[in-house]
Amino acid sequence: MMIAPHTSGIHHLALRSADLPRARAFYGGTLGLPIVLETPAIFIALAGATAIAVRGPDAATPADDRFNPFRVGLDHVALACGCETELERVAAALDAARVPSTGLTFDTVLQRRYIAFKDPDGIAWEFYMAPNVSLEVADRYLDALRTGRLDQVPLAEDVTFESPLAARVVGREAVLATLTGLLPAVRGVIARDHITDGEFVAMRFEMETPFGRIEVFDRLRVVNGLLAEIRPYFDPGVITAAQTAS
Repeated sequence: MMIAPHTSGIHHLALRSADLPRARAFYGGTLGLPIVLETPAIFIALAGATAIAVRGPDAATPADDRFNPFRVGLDHVALACGCETELERVAAALDAARVPSTGLTFDTVLQRRYIAFKDPDGIAWEFYMAPNVSLEVADRYLDALRTGRLDQVPLAEDVTFESPLAARVVGREAVLATLTGLLPAVRGVIARDHITDGEFVAMRFEMETPFGRIEVFDRLRVVNGLLAEIRPYFDPGVITAAQTAS
């Protein structure tokens, strides 16, 4: 029988150190992770929303033991990075702190940059560029407007669409029909700015239409990797004026 637990992800990660004060100095001092709990036997640091618990040596811990990523069990731990400039800053900071690392490296499988380093016990860590799912979905939406390939947009079943010239529609099929009706008026899309905040993406882009170029500010909401809300804002005067003149 499949268990299939419903979980939001890892609650905490527990590591074993051969020298707890040395590990405390590395995680709390060198890396600067906030220490939220500390006892003589354990401390807990926060890496974003994930708790990293580090325990001191046990009676069963071999003397001078070192982490080995080739043994069965933990291979490495990767912290997510959402910004290339932050990745570069951390790489420089690790170098300045004389923490041995790989330097900035490129993962050819996942096509992401990262830097790998080790704690004083040899436990392997990475600071790894994580995909911004909301931004990737937003980019796929813009590409679909450019190419007409609306089937490439991951739409939620209850997705909504509303614009200054279109009443609110609800549901995947209804939104696809609305967007399909708009495509003949889209002759080009030029992206300008993106701002992301959790599930929300604010995009500014220019759209070439038969009525002229229109600046659009689009508010998108992405839930679990699916586009759940499309709310473009623009001045409809260019379109209505052209329609009136014709």
